Amino acid sequence: MAAKSKHSKSISPAEREIHITDKLGDILKLTRLDHGYTREQISERAGISVRYLIAIENEGQVPSVRVLCNLLRALGLSSDSIFYPDMSNPDPETDQLVRLIHQCDERDRKVVLAVVNSLIDRKECVTV
Repeated sequence: MAAKSKHSKSISPAEREIHITDKLGDILKLTRLDHGYTREQISERAGISVRYLIAIENEGQVPSVRVLCNLLRALGLSSDSIFYPDMSNPDPETDQLVRLIHQCDERDRKVVLAVVNSLIDRKECVTV
């Protein structure tokens, strides 16, 4: 068995992993842009300053768990997209709608239901 050179460095599996925080800002920023949200809208929904959101998106700032949860809710984003970014989601729009609806109060859910029913009724009238 060959002896290791004193200049070679052994890399542990943990060091080979891409840390969640390495992609966090990019995932949040791309999601925000894909959904057409401004930084102002998301920072207000998440209860943080615009400057803090910029630091998270662009400067590698790692938010607290509370702030991360608020950002995920504000974006209608599943935590799976952060913790399992390589998993494909067959219908992210449906998942986002469900998460956003869960944040609504009972009155707002009734409004959403009425709108969806109206859209379906209108579509059925056009196809008949």
